[in-house]
Formats: sequence, structure tokens, C-alpha cells
Amino acid sequence: MASDSRNRLFCEGELDDLLWTQTRSIPEIVSSIPTDQFLGSTDQRLVHHLVSRLRIVPLTLYEDNAEMEQNETLVDVSGDRTRYWSTDFDGPRMVPATEVIITIPYTGDPQLWKLKPNPCRHSFPVGSITPPRGEQAGTLIITIIKPHDADEEQFRKDLDKTLSDVHDHIKTQHGQVERYNDELPEHIRAAIDARRQRLQQHEGLSAVLAIPLKRREGAPPIKPIKVEEKITKPLPPPPKSGCKPEPGITDELYDNILAIIRHEGRTFETAPATFAKFKENELREVILAHLNGHYRGGATGETFRKSGKTDIRIEDQERAAFIGECKVWRGTKQLLQAVDQLLGYLTWRDCKASLIIFNKYTKGFTRLLKTVPEALSTHPLLVNYCGEQRRGEWRYIFRSAEDEERHILVHVFLFNICHNERS
Repeated sequence: MASDSRNRLFCEGELDDLLWTQTRSIPEIVSSIPTDQFLGSTDQRLVHHLVSRLRIVPLTLYEDNAEMEQNETLVDVSGDRTRYWSTDFDGPRMVPATEVIITIPYTGDPQLWKLKPNPCRHSFPVGSITPPRGEQAGTLIITIIKPHDADEEQFRKDLDKTLSDVHDHIKTQHGQVERYNDELPEHIRAAIDARRQRLQQHEGLSAVLAIPLKRREGAPPIKPIKVEEKITKPLPPPPKSGCKPEPGITDELYDNILAIIRHEGRTFETAPATFAKFKENELREVILAHLNGHYRGGATGETFRKSGKTDIRIEDQERAAFIGECKVWRGTKQLLQAVDQLLGYLTWRDCKASLIIFNKYTKGFTRLLKTVPEALSTHPLLVNYCGEQRRGEWRYIFRSAEDEERHILVHVFLFNICHNERS
């Protein structure tokens, strides 16, 4: 086998150093986003963009697609003591040999081939790497050269040893890379929050972070739920006229609002015979009262207000930063119309919403748990499905029909108050 030390893999640097350096660079990267573009993007879209930019893809070999090339060559056997040579000649001993070149496709970040995992093995495999080009995968090239009289099984042993070393290094790297990728959204969100705070403090933009929502004294704390992030398209370009900061509610406040709605919905489910008698607007009034029991606004004392028959809103300057829409389940057509209604409101760029669905009449609640997400996935303005949060809860990102850069984060609840059936 070729033993050129210059082709040794996984020995040119420490993977830990790369991950540490990249994590430390996140605040600087967030700060480098132009201000108008930063203010014109939601926190979630910023996270999606930066995760897709900073995420490291671990190495994966595709041995089923390996190819082999065989050539005639010469090899120096002067260091092979099993062969007899006269002692009066000092120099290379070239004999006919067979060269086997194995090419194996791989995906992942090419720089990982150079970096030592932690813990690190002391045996470094030998090979050469070609990086991916466009949609074409990269390749690992393993070259084995043996004298013409070598046993064929020696080629197999050398290949197996090299691949075993490669797999051991990749497996160790995977654990480090996965931990880094899992923690990446948290580091990015912290850097985004820090920059928004700096903008608020240095420029006096009190509305950049949130409409001020003051917790009422004595209101019980609600534990936020973790939201899994998904990768989406790059950030939109900043508007030519600049971006005026718009009020919005923070992710923490959003999770608290949803927790209060969840608590009320679960309360309805425990007494279906009582609450199934309520109309849409009456169910809305109960939720509205409890939300205002936790948060208070300015002069009116009410943060959450009703507008129309069924929706709950937080408004500022005639635009909504939060919308809660209550609907009784009447089929998929009405469900999609409810989404259209949400998207039709005048909203802030960073609007968060909740669609609260009550099942009062339909038996077979388990079937509804499949029907609702299936129907929502067909909406033409759906940007991203953020996953099932828990039983009877899903999260989506929709865009405005009039402005593709205005997105609405919608958390969907489905509560069962059909008192003729308990599922």
C-alpha cells in the first residue's frame, strides 16, 4: 500500500478547535447581517438561515457505489527483508507490481477528513480526497500497490484495515458534530437576542423586541416548550427604503400565551358536557378572560382584545402582533378558510398566531388528529411545517398572499369537547 505520509487522513488539526472557533464566531456573524435585513427578518427565519449556514454535515461513505481501477506499475521492495538481494548494491529495488485504485463516494464537509476526532486514534488511514462539485459527491481514493507475486488476499486485508480506520474516525467525529449541531440553534438565538437588545439600548427602539407585556403580579409561571428548528431558504433582501422596526412578541411570551391557551383547552376537555354547549364566541371569551388575567396592557388594562366574532388580538398602530382564532371543527374546507382568514389580517412582519379548533360534533377524535395536519399541509401559502409539538398541536409558517416576505407563525390546537365520545 502507498504509505506517503502526506496522504494521511484525520491528522492536520483538532475537530474540537474548529467547533469551538465556529461557536465563538456566532455573535460576530449575527452582527454582520445588515441592520435593515436583520430587522426585516423574524427570529425564526434568522435562526433557520444561520443554522443552514453554520451547520456541519458529518461524513458518510457510500461503499455500495465504490469503483475499482487496476494498473501495472513498479514498486520498490528494497525494504522487504523477505526478498534476497546482494549486499553490494545500495538503492531502490524496483519490481513489477499491480496498482489497485478504489474510489468511494462520500457526502459531508470535506474539511472533516483533515481533523482529529476526540478521542483520537493513533493509527491514521492513508488516502486522498476530492471535494464535492455541485451535485456530484466527493470521493475517497484508496491506492494499494503490491508486487506482482503478492497474494490477492493481501489486497483485501489492506483495504479492510484502511476502511476500518476510516470508519472509526468518522464514528467518533459524528458524536462531536451532532452535539455541535444540536446546540447551534440555542447559540444563534442567544446572539440574536443580544443584538436586538443592543439595538434597543443604543438606538432607543423600544419596539424592536416586543410590545410591552407586563405580567400581572401573582400570575402563575408557565414553562415554555422547546420548538424544533428547520432549515429554510436564505434571508430576504432588505427593503430599498430601509426597514422600520416593528413591534412583535418574543418567543418566550408566545410560548407563555400558548401554555395558557393549552391549559384552558385541557380544562374544557375535562368537562365536555359543560363546554360543548358554548358557542365559538363564548369559548373565545373564556380564553380571552384568562389571557388578560395573566397580562395587562396600558390605559385599558387589557392586552388581548377581541375584533370581530372569534379572534383574539394584540394590536399596536392598527396592526396585529398576535392573533388567536377560535373555530369549531366543521371539516377541512372550513379549516383552510380559517387559515386564509388569519393570513388576511393586517399583521406585523414578525406575527405569531394560534388557530384554536374545538371538536364538538365529530366522533372519532383519533382520526381527526390525522386529518387536521394532512389538510393544513395542502395550503398553497404554507412555507414550512415545524412539526407536531405534542398530541393535538402542530406548528406552521405561512406567508401573506400580498407580501411573500411577511410570514405568520401559526400554532394549531385541536381540543376534543365532543361529550358523546371520549378518545
